[in-house]
Formats: sequence, C-alpha cells, structure tokens
Amino acid sequence: MNDLYVLRGGIGKNICFTSCINHLGKINIMSSWPKVFKNHPNVNFCYDHEYSPIIDNISFLNKFDNVYDIEPYDPYFHKNKTHLINNFRRLCSIDQNEEIYNEIYFNENEEEDIQHIVSSLDNYVLVQFIGSDEQSTETDFIGSRGLIKEQAQKIVDILNFDLKLNVLNVYSSVDLLKNTAKIEKTKLDYMNYAHLLKYAKGFIGIDSSLNHMSANKFCDTNGVVLWNDENVIERFSYDKNINMITNTPRVMRFDVYEVIDNFKKILKK
Repeated sequence: MNDLYVLRGGIGKNICFTSCINHLGKINIMSSWPKVFKNHPNVNFCYDHEYSPIIDNISFLNKFDNVYDIEPYDPYFHKNKTHLINNFRRLCSIDQNEEIYNEIYFNENEEEDIQHIVSSLDNYVLVQFIGSDEQSTETDFIGSRGLIKEQAQKIVDILNFDLKLNVLNVYSSVDLLKNTAKIEKTKLDYMNYAHLLKYAKGFIGIDSSLNHMSANKFCDTNGVVLWNDENVIERFSYDKNINMITNTPRVMRFDVYEVIDNFKKILKK
C-alpha cells in the first residue's frame, strides 16, 4: 500500500494501465484522470496530478516506500510492434501473453444514477470524431486523428434517420454536429461516457477514449474505430472492434457507407 505509481498522458494511456493493477498488489496512483481508478479494488487512493504535482513535492513523495514514474512511450515501444498495454506490462514485469483488456469499475450508486440517462436515451449509439485532447475543430491535416465535419455529419444523419438510433456525441461542449442527442441538466464527464458505453448499441469513433473504454472487460459493447495509419492499429486497437484504415494515407478520409455497413455488422452481433 506504500507504493505510488505516477501516470502521465491522456485518458487512453491511463485506462490501459488498469490492466496491470491486479498484478501489483494494493497501490496508490497519481494521475490527471483520477476517476478512472477510484473504484478499482486494488487502488488504495488516486491522487489528482493537478493538485499533487510530482515536481517540488519532496516531502509528499518521501511518504511512499517506492515511487514509480511509468512512461510507456519509451524507446522499446517506439522500436517494436507492441500494444500499449503489453508495454505497460513489460515495464511492470507482468506476463504479456494475457488477453488485452482494461478494468474500469463502477459502484452501485453510479450504476443507479446512469440508468436514468440510459432510459432517457433509449436506443442509442456513442460517437467520437474529435479527440478529447484536440482543441481545434480543424481536422483535415496530415497526422490528425479527427474526422472531417462533413463525413462526421453524414454518419450521424444515417445513424439517426435511417437506423433510428439516438446519437450521443461525446465531449461535445458545443453543437458541432446536428441531430445529436441532448441530455437535459446533466453535464457528462469521461467516466459517464465509459459507463454509458456499457449500455449502448455500439459506437463509432476515432483512436481515442471510446476505443479504450470499449476494451473494459466488464463492457460487451463493440464498435467501429477509424484510424489514420495501420501502424497505429498495432499499438492501440482491440480485436473486439471493427478497425478501419483511412483511404488517404495519414489523412482521415473514409467511405461513409462502408463505415455504416461495418456498424450494421456490430448491431447484428
């Protein structure tokens, strides 16, 4: 219980680390995404990186027997074809032959609260076309993970009008897309979306948080994930989903109807 693991980076990296926790005993974590870990049975406490910074915090850090600063984007990861989860496992001396999965827990109160939203949405699908760490709505450039608005809107319209599904656009603080579901008087955070994914009919998204949330071993929901490069797929994808590579190398361009056809396969499962 006296070990502290310091995690940096985006929510996807932090979710992936949950696959290691059951092998590490009872631990403490410092993260910018503390809610990911708060219900995990093997996490004693998760410190918010914003309020407990690692720099110039000597007296705090010395209260722990060991402090591990875990960075999976290391030279080994860049030089080898390995999944991010397996590189976390390698760094923590854990067997890499296990199934690729994450572990996100929800308590009884959270389960009760989410059911009200699930009931209000009825049949719904989650979509994510811009990463939660991308501030600009301009996505049509080399290396972007975001889908251009024109294609994103076409996908939403088909899901909504043709497939008769409510479409919840995650992390959307402004109405970038029309014909998406609105939840009155409720501001959703990243853990709400992870929880809602569990009860969704499926999802369509880019290489970002929904992709990683879908690999929660307590979530059976599958989706279509859009990628800008095949090498990225090897490092961050999950076999449970249908993974599509852009038609234009390193620029996010897709055949909308092919995306929808693949999503229909998800609905039939």
